[in-house]
Amino acid sequence: MPNRRSGGGRLSDVEQGSRKGLSIILLALVLVAAITAGTVGGYYISNHDARGFALTILFFLVIPIVAYVLYRSMIAPYYRRLEDVNLEMRIKQDELLDMKDDLFIKFLGIHDANYAANSPRLFPDRLKDVADITARVMSADVCLIYRYEKQKDELVLAATNGYRQEAVGMVRIPQGQGIEGWSARRVEPVMLKDFAKDKRFSEAPGLALSSYASLYCLPLYVYSNGALMGVIELLYGKAKNFTDEEINFFTTLSGILSNTMQNELLQTELRKMNMELEQWVTEKTEELRSSEERYRTLVENANESIFVLSEAGDIVFANEHAVRLSGFGKFDLVHKNLTELLSDASQVQGMLAETVQGGQSLRNAGLKRNDGVIVPVEVSCVGLTLMGRRFIQAVARDMSAYARLEQRLAEKEREIAELRKR
Repeated sequence: MPNRRSGGGRLSDVEQGSRKGLSIILLALVLVAAITAGTVGGYYISNHDARGFALTILFFLVIPIVAYVLYRSMIAPYYRRLEDVNLEMRIKQDELLDMKDDLFIKFLGIHDANYAANSPRLFPDRLKDVADITARVMSADVCLIYRYEKQKDELVLAATNGYRQEAVGMVRIPQGQGIEGWSARRVEPVMLKDFAKDKRFSEAPGLALSSYASLYCLPLYVYSNGALMGVIELLYGKAKNFTDEEINFFTTLSGILSNTMQNELLQTELRKMNMELEQWVTEKTEELRSSEERYRTLVENANESIFVLSEAGDIVFANEHAVRLSGFGKFDLVHKNLTELLSDASQVQGMLAETVQGGQSLRNAGLKRNDGVIVPVEVSCVGLTLMGRRFIQAVARDMSAYARLEQRLAEKEREIAELRKR
């Protein structure tokens, strides 16, 4: 059997359809009866049958009565039900339009909140903009945003929609204390019509929240990595029931704000690390520069000829003693290779190879001066690191005095030998 709809006692669609079909059939029968009566009446008139004509007139009088009864019993109730259905449809349509407008407002609110949270403004100003937009879209009297400080394990008031602006940065709630701390620790939303009577509620100094009635508190939590960012809270002066659209909007907003706060935290840490790295690089650069200056001072004032070479033997630096020994200008020296200064190029290659391999090399060689004179020198090479790069330090000692002394000693020995022979 067809069931009746719940609410209003309306008939089911199948029963309404059967009633509509029956009404149409009865109307058709009434019309057929009227046409038949007219035809029969015409027949009796043409045959001058008064009795049949009187019966026809009586039948004509009965047909309107039957039609009226049929209209009152079946057609009029159907049209009344049809008008009720049309009215209900218009009401539903108005509700759908209102819902559509509300969803559109919520969508614009999400767009505005996302834009405000990621705008180039300072982070505290961005949080205040989000609080303003949230309070406007949710029709709340107060919107509070708390930031979680992990080091102290407490919530710090970071922004409001203008309510008690002087309390921003001053109000601190330990995690687990109050409704805000409970929501943060349990990572659960809280919706209360009369939150002041809730045993979890505790008044935060400087906010005076007990004068409000309803509360909606959501944790700002990044589920991808399990990071608690804070809490966002709405307060209403009157008791309020939250719709599904409002709950969806507030939940979506909390997700956007959680990611924004995490990104800001990561960027802050990155900026701090960059500053520390820049400071460390500056200190190390200064140390290297000071070390290089000390090295340069020692080398310039040394009593030996010192060359700084690349690993290929190119001269990149020479001190004043090396300039005087070689007879070349400093500019000319730093454009030469060590093989151009020593008389035996194979010795240079051997010294460089030994030094590059991590050892130390010592050779006696001849240094070709600018005037063509070959000066006997003793060359020692060691590895050197300057400003993070590898070089070779070559120290050339002038052995001319030793050579002259050896020559004089040899001459004296010959003289002594001759005297012994005599």
